[in-house]
Amino acid sequence: MKYQTELTSRYIIGRVRSLNGEGITYCALDSSTQKLVELREFFPRAIARREQSGAVAPSSEHSRTFQQYMEDFLELSKNVSRLRELSVVESVLDIFQENGTVYTVYKDPDTISLNRYVADSGGRLSWNETSRLFTPVITALSLINSLGVSHLALSPETLRINRDSNMVITGFHINPVHRAGGVLDLDLYPGCAAIEQYSAKATCGEVSDVYALGACMLFCLTGQLPDDAPRRLRDQRLMISKEIIRTVPPFAVTAIANSLQIKQAVRTGSFETFRTELSSAPALVDEVEETDAIRRLPPVSRDLPRHRYGLPPIVWLIGSCLISLVVLAIVASNWMGDQGMSFHDLGQIFGENKNEEPIQAPNMVNQRFDVWQNRTESGEFSFKLKISSQVFNDTVAEGSIVEQTPASGETMRPDGTINVVVSKGSATRTLPDFQGASFAELQAKLTENGFEPKKEEQFSSEVELGYVIGYKDYKAGDTLDYATMVVVLVSAGPEEN
Repeated sequence: MKYQTELTSRYIIGRVRSLNGEGITYCALDSSTQKLVELREFFPRAIARREQSGAVAPSSEHSRTFQQYMEDFLELSKNVSRLRELSVVESVLDIFQENGTVYTVYKDPDTISLNRYVADSGGRLSWNETSRLFTPVITALSLINSLGVSHLALSPETLRINRDSNMVITGFHINPVHRAGGVLDLDLYPGCAAIEQYSAKATCGEVSDVYALGACMLFCLTGQLPDDAPRRLRDQRLMISKEIIRTVPPFAVTAIANSLQIKQAVRTGSFETFRTELSSAPALVDEVEETDAIRRLPPVSRDLPRHRYGLPPIVWLIGSCLISLVVLAIVASNWMGDQGMSFHDLGQIFGENKNEEPIQAPNMVNQRFDVWQNRTESGEFSFKLKISSQVFNDTVAEGSIVEQTPASGETMRPDGTINVVVSKGSATRTLPDFQGASFAELQAKLTENGFEPKKEEQFSSEVELGYVIGYKDYKAGDTLDYATMVVVLVSAGPEEN
């Protein structure tokens, strides 16, 4: 909107603070109170236009979609306004309709981003400080999701710190803008978006918000976010130094790791569970009692006979302790992650599968690693897959298998492991075209091609606000090394605005 536009004879529009595929957020003045506020305008630029009068009008082919998304925007604003009693959620002051669209007025945040707070604190936070900041946020997010509202954009930018050094949740948008495959410009925060948000078909919800919050907690403790979810499909490890590990309670490390599992099926599914795992070490005894192995153990009795099968009671006591320790180790291993020992593994240790016939290793070279991973995890094969390394390769597509050990046709145990080398694609990549692209769209392309995009805004009267002007030091079609940082010039609109 034009600078100093007045809405409902009350709100005077100032500069743009942020924008994405859903709309634009302005700094504004509430003339009735003479206080600054934050005003959010529903303006999905991919399916709408601004008319000379300032009104927002849908494009002819997206009229119905525009109407549905505007209703979603209105409903979301109403749901957030119901949370005004929660100090950790940004306060909605007003909701109104004008210019053919909907506006939501938020209290001026007077905050700094979590990004800046961590930077000002020396690059990372202690566990005690991290726990203090996130505990009330986890409770609030549990309530928010119980209302049917998923944030899907939690990040070190939307989580902000107020003057009282408490965290505030901001940046509520309609879900389609944070999911791939829709008509709106995609807005995903690298490292915080769960893998399902990169899919048009997968279900997103509370489990996706748990992933994002876990990523933000990891950022606070280490100063770094995890890799983007698509990259973590190839290597799920979370790199945390031993120095940091020693300062964080083991159960908290496990809780964060569980929240950052790539696959939904094994990820922590709710904030209630996440909060429980973060608050104290889960009782392993409760886990053990749920296993068939423990249910088969004889109950402890003070009236045990003096000898069993010719063995004195002390031998039975030691044997029982050893069995219990093994079972506890298995349960703890499973609890710590996907790579833990299982009861099937225990059977192998005691020679359960000694007589199984060897098999021939199938040919996996030049085939997608994720496809073979899915086939093994579904139970189609009993052997395991392990990535031994990832290498650049000009002839094998990124994500496909370059070589395997044992090689195709070689014999192996049915329950053995095949180590594979996975291609990272070519070591050089071509810069994609940017004509007519928003920064979010180009950012997704660049990240997918292995570049490290960085945004730099410039005033422009020719390129629409938020859209790409060009590359700073390169041009489309240039060939660059993998992981090269590419500065993208993005329009900040005309300078007078």
